[in-house]
Amino acid sequence: MIIEFKVKNYLSFKEEQTLSFEASQDKYMQDYHCIDLANGERLLRIAMVYGANASGKTNLLLALDFLKNITTQSLDRESKTGFVPFQFDAETRNNPGYFEITLFINNTKYIYSVRLDDRTIYDEKLYFYPGTQPALVFHRQYNPKINDYTLKSGSRINIDSVELSVLKSNTLNNMTIVAGFKKTNIHFPELQTVYEWFEHGIAPIIRPWNNLYRNVIDKIENQEKGFKEFIIENLEIADFKIKNIDIELEDSGNDINNTTYGNEVQENYARYFKRKVVFTHEIEGVNNSLSVDFESSGTLRYLGLIGELKKSLQDTMVLNIDELENSLHPDLVNHFINSFLYYSKKENSKSQFIFTTHNINLLSEDFVRKDIVWFTEKDDTGSSNLYSLDDFNIRKNLSFLNAYKAGKFGAVPNLGIL
Repeated sequence: MIIEFKVKNYLSFKEEQTLSFEASQDKYMQDYHCIDLANGERLLRIAMVYGANASGKTNLLLALDFLKNITTQSLDRESKTGFVPFQFDAETRNNPGYFEITLFINNTKYIYSVRLDDRTIYDEKLYFYPGTQPALVFHRQYNPKINDYTLKSGSRINIDSVELSVLKSNTLNNMTIVAGFKKTNIHFPELQTVYEWFEHGIAPIIRPWNNLYRNVIDKIENQEKGFKEFIIENLEIADFKIKNIDIELEDSGNDINNTTYGNEVQENYARYFKRKVVFTHEIEGVNNSLSVDFESSGTLRYLGLIGELKKSLQDTMVLNIDELENSLHPDLVNHFINSFLYYSKKENSKSQFIFTTHNINLLSEDFVRKDIVWFTEKDDTGSSNLYSLDDFNIRKNLSFLNAYKAGKFGAVPNLGIL
C-alpha cells in the first residue's frame, strides 16, 4: 500500500508535492475508508483529485506511472528514461527530478527514492523498517568524474560482494537498481519485494480513451473463476438490465484445412475465427440479444471499469483512473466509488484507488470525508501545487460542494468575462 508519494521537478510539478494516504483522526465511515496496519498506522483506500483543466491532476497520475516504469523496465545504453522536467524555469529544465514513495508491503514499511534526468540515475536509495527505525537496503550514487556509480548495501542486508557486483553489472547508468534486479538471479528478498510491488502492485494509469472492455471479454472467454459472475452482478446492480454476456465464434472466411486441426490451429485461432460478443438484456421479463456493436460507450466504459475493479481487488493493486466520469452518468460514477469501498471492506482488501475528476457533485455525496479529497492548482509561474481538503479548517456541517463552488478551496478555472 502507498503511505506517501512525493514528486519534484517533473512535468508541471516544480516544487516538491506530496500525496498522502495517512488517515486523519476522523472516524466517519472509517470501516470503509481506513485500513489499520500492523505498525499502528491507518491508511486511506481512496484519493480523489480535483482541479481546473491543465492544473496538474493528470500529471500526478503520470508521475506515479513514470515511477512504475523506471523501476520495472530494462533499458539499453542509448535509451532515455522518459523524464521530463518542469519547463517554465531555466534552472529546472537542466536539473534532475526527484521521486519518493513510502510503502507498506507484507507488514513492513519501505521508503524508496530516486533522483534522475533523462539519461542518468544520480541517486537511488531504499530503506526498510525491520523494527521501529529505518535501515538501509541499498544506496546508489553517481560520480560524473568517472561516469559511473557506487553501490553499497546496508549492514542489515545479507548479500555478499559478488552478488552486489552482479546487480551493478546488470544496471546501466540510465536504469534504476530496482529494474536492474529483474535481469539478475541473485537472492535479495528486500529488493525483490519492492520490485514485485512496482511490477504487480500498481496498475498502469487508465486514460479516458483506453478501451477497457476488451480485457473483460478476454477474461470471460478464458473463464476466469468468478469473474463473469462478478461482472454480471455489478451490471445488474447498476441497472443496465444485462443478464448475460456470450461469446460466439464465427468463421472468418479464411480457408482452413481440416486436417491441420490441432496445436497449429489452436495457436493461430484468431486467423480462422472471429469473436462475436452478445449481450442479453431482460426487458419486461423478455430476454433480448444485442451485439456489442450496438452497446453504448457508457455501457462499455462501465463494463471495463468493473473489470479493473475486480482485478484491483483480486491482485491487491493501486487503481489509477484519469477522468473517472468519462462517458458515465454522475450517479454511475458515485456508484462505482461506493462499489470499490463496499467490496474492499467486504473482502478486507488492501487495494487503493486514485482518480481525477471534474464531477464536483461528488463532494456532496455521503461517502466523502475531508482527508480523501485533493486539489491541484497552478500558481503564477505555471507550477502545480497539490493540497488536501483536510488542510482547511471548515465545519463538518458546511457543504464541501458549495464551498468549492464559491472558490474557498481554489482549484477552479479563473474565467474572464465575455
